[in-house]
Amino acid sequence: MKNVVFSIALAWLVVFHISAQTPKAVQKGNSLLWEISGKGLKEPSYIFGTYHAAGKSFLDSLPGVKKQFDKSKTVVGEVLTDETMVQKMMPFMLLQGTSLDKILTQAEFGEVDAVVKEKMGVGLVQLNQLKPIAVQMTIVMMLVPKDISPSNPALDMYFQSEAKAVNKKVTAFETVEEQARLLFDLPMERQKELLLLTVREKERMIRESAVLFRHYQQQDLNEVEQDFKDNKDMNPQEMDALLIKRNKAWMTKIPSILQSGTTFIAVGAGHLPGEQGLLHLLTQSGYTVKPISSK
Repeated sequence: MKNVVFSIALAWLVVFHISAQTPKAVQKGNSLLWEISGKGLKEPSYIFGTYHAAGKSFLDSLPGVKKQFDKSKTVVGEVLTDETMVQKMMPFMLLQGTSLDKILTQAEFGEVDAVVKEKMGVGLVQLNQLKPIAVQMTIVMMLVPKDISPSNPALDMYFQSEAKAVNKKVTAFETVEEQARLLFDLPMERQKELLLLTVREKERMIRESAVLFRHYQQQDLNEVEQDFKDNKDMNPQEMDALLIKRNKAWMTKIPSILQSGTTFIAVGAGHLPGEQGLLHLLTQSGYTVKPISSK
């Protein structure tokens, strides 16, 4: 069960970047790494778009990213990815007063059980106290391409652990509880709908996530944006809550962070492009934002 929970903890970091839709891009540069300057800043800062299932080995061919990371005094992520993350998330994942076999019909339970056994090697009965959305995110994590392992940690975790190792300041835009509340508190009928959609259309999701991962590895932010736009799994209200509102909330914190000195911001690549993306919001706020080479 511990390994299952860890998979869920990783999955909730990935799922909305695969499902979310983003508006038309207004930034024309095609890069994952951007410099932020101007508006009275004494030193430039940097923002890098991550893919939460890509490991640190992705950076081996991108010395420019490490160069800007090394310059930074502060590293900012979406949440703090430490050993307390799973413990903090668990209360939001668990059902209260019911179980999956009561929420799903017998036939639906069998459908989900077959996929869980195929992808995870356990029966759905072992996950019976988890919310449908928690099971759905776990399945998604099994479907998406990934190259993370204990020796090749996810980029977000890597940046934070490296920063701590050299005594950089590490902070985050949100608490784990804030993100977990957004992800796991959907209406129960919607959770069930998403779970069954994932099970029934898993082959499509495998294909789409493979294309997204390839475009990310190619550092093609424009194609990544288009991949997100083409995916219809998330409704506009969910996209607004998980992407647009969060970007706007982060923008209330970014100015004071940038004023403190050179900062390296590492957030999911889906947060960067579009009229409501961080790149455009930063420009609207008076900053100069430009793509820089990561080579």
